[in-house]
Amino acid sequence: TFVYATGLPPGVLAAALAALDVMEAEPELGQKALANVRLFGSLIGDDNVESAIVPVRFGEADVAMQASATLARQGFLVTAIRPPTVPAGTARLRFTFSAAHSEHDIRRLANLVLETLAAAGIAK
Repeated sequence: TFVYATGLPPGVLAAALAALDVMEAEPELGQKALANVRLFGSLIGDDNVESAIVPVRFGEADVAMQASATLARQGFLVTAIRPPTVPAGTARLRFTFSAAHSEHDIRRLANLVLETLAAAGIAK
């Protein structure tokens, strides 16, 4: 990549164009991704999810980091977002879904998230 440049590298642009081609040719993939998001949301008690990214608040940064590590040990890579990216006391995990995720894995992840929230004393 170009450091301190305003233009994107050609490879990034080519990948973006290819992604648009896939979206046009296979619209069912977008529908499946949204269905996966909605399934996860309903399983964790949040029926208001509308994008492929679902934040779940854990409060303090150390709690979010511990939750991220717990999920990683179970095979799920979930990024903790903490200050200064978000205000203090609102650290969260950021879940991202695609059409490639299986219902089994989404259900397993949702159960682990609920267990992790409960272990941290956070009601969902």
